[in-house]
Amino acid sequence: RFQPEIGEANITIAIKADGIVILGGKVGSYIEKRLAEDAVKSINGVKGVANELEVELLINYKRNDSDIIKAALNALEWDFLVPDGKIKVTVEHGYLTLTGEVKYNYQKEHAKKAVQDLNGVTFVSNEIKVESNIKPADVKAKIIEEFERNARIDANNIQIEVDGEKVTLKGEVRNFDEEDEAVTAAWSVPGVDRVIDELEIK
Repeated sequence: RFQPEIGEANITIAIKADGIVILGGKVGSYIEKRLAEDAVKSINGVKGVANELEVELLINYKRNDSDIIKAALNALEWDFLVPDGKIKVTVEHGYLTLTGEVKYNYQKEHAKKAVQDLNGVTFVSNEIKVESNIKPADVKAKIIEEFERNARIDANNIQIEVDGEKVTLKGEVRNFDEEDEAVTAAWSVPGVDRVIDELEIK
């Protein structure tokens, strides 16, 4: 109710004893689905969010797939942090998929941000690959360095497992902010193509 961007009338909330919140019902845009999840994550005591909201686009948000593709390609082209010509876009009934290969994860993330709030989009699947050219041992060492540099991360409580281009984070964190910082730090290391978040909030 305190988020004016979210139409909360058709959203249902279920709270489990373990601090997991389940969001159900329908919203009128993909933006509202994301904002609703962010709003719940910001509440103390919430340890996880299962976002099962369905996007049922309002009439003024609806677009046909060809228009969405054109808008997405334009958005990617105009984003300075997305490498030109590296990303491909497919859309089926508003479900947008990004593919291609980039050098850094921040480029992958910016590609998603560039298209996720476009009218007509009901979901974004980010399948862009990140190039890998360093050894797993180097990846782990660089992630540890990132953790130790970040005052908001307690590196002693997080275990790092590296399997090729995949990184798995395990252990305990104090809140969603620390979890996000740890995942972001892992993604920031060149060569990381996938981060599995198995962190638990205390």
